[in-house]
Amino acid sequence: MVISNRRKRERERRTNEIIDSAEKFFFKKGFTKTTMDEIAAELELTKPALYRYFTNKEDLFFAVVHRGGQILSNLMKEEADSRDIGLEKILATGYAYWKFYNQYPDYCRVMLDARNIYPECLNAPYFQKIREHGQSYLGIMFEAIEVGKKDGSVRDDIDTFLTALYLVESTIAIIKTSEATSDVLNLIGMTKADFIEHSLGLMGHSIQNRNYSADIIIPKNGNLPYSKDSKD
Repeated sequence: MVISNRRKRERERRTNEIIDSAEKFFFKKGFTKTTMDEIAAELELTKPALYRYFTNKEDLFFAVVHRGGQILSNLMKEEADSRDIGLEKILATGYAYWKFYNQYPDYCRVMLDARNIYPECLNAPYFQKIREHGQSYLGIMFEAIEVGKKDGSVRDDIDTFLTALYLVESTIAIIKTSEATSDVLNLIGMTKADFIEHSLGLMGHSIQNRNYSADIIIPKNGNLPYSKDSKD
């Protein structure tokens, strides 16, 4: 048993070393231009030895994405739990993604890149862990919407699951669009932050109960959202 546990710890240590090395290449060069040969060379491993830990490049890439997914999931839960009102939980969850985008841009980039290759990797072991993160994001948003329906801050005529899916996917699209249109925004004197703040505010207004008295205030400089009735 002692030997078995020691081998398990050694394998985990080696696995993390491989991911540490691989993420530097994926962050710098992206998925397509990174090769298993250069990762193996960096680690002074043979390719067969590397494949004993990861079945292919896709699986190793998703191991890096998995790290980012863990960080994002924790941020979303932390920010949602810091609010009591459902609508504010929803907005805080959206701004958690923005916070992640600002603080962990490399992880954010590989997570967005993963969406372009995942159809080919459905059987990759780490892909299954990525799917669990997606379910976590939806679950956090789903719960926030349900809280909002009960406290009256969110419209009660919208489907909770479909709205959660819409909010999660729309937030991702907003981040991607801010990157793609940064030059255009600069031409009109706007920043990516301006666009993200505006877009997340529109999302909040689209689901806000019209009879809810508090108005959404769009935060500046990446601060978390709040309403006029907030006690913070």
